[in-house]
Amino acid sequence: MTRSAPHPWHGTPVSGAPAVVVGVIPGQKPVVVHRAAALAGALGASLLCVWSDPARTFVAEEPDGTLVTTPLDPDHADSGEGDGVAETAMALELERNLDGVDVPWRFVYTVGEASRSLARVARREGATLIVIGSRRPGLGGWMNHLIGGSTAGHLAHTQPLPVTIVPQEPTS
Repeated sequence: MTRSAPHPWHGTPVSGAPAVVVGVIPGQKPVVVHRAAALAGALGASLLCVWSDPARTFVAEEPDGTLVTTPLDPDHADSGEGDGVAETAMALELERNLDGVDVPWRFVYTVGEASRSLARVARREGATLIVIGSRRPGLGGWMNHLIGGSTAGHLAHTQPLPVTIVPQEPTS
């Protein structure tokens, strides 16, 4: 099992200010978090960058907010392989992509199905908007869409909040 403590804020969030939730994934085009940060700045909001790790499952949440998870793949359960490595890599990727951004932001690590995780964090934090990237281009993105549907579609049909979709590969 792995314990993931809540990540610190980068910048100082304003008490009572709205929040914008942005869904992030490893290797995602930086345009998604850049546009989400621009929206948060325009709204005077803080930014919550949420990654829902599909390779792990929820075990418990400790009183301090620490998330206890375990791998879905039983071969990884005893090896210690990957414990916290993907989470740390995602946090570092966000630090690089949001370096110099003048909006308070925080990385939120969670597990499970992406649309449910984004909705849960948005509800818990009282978010005013959810931002996500469009599906990845190519065969891999198409296959994910066929198998599980799009995260954007799930959110747009189930959330009372506005959902903004940022194209990852904008056409000129």
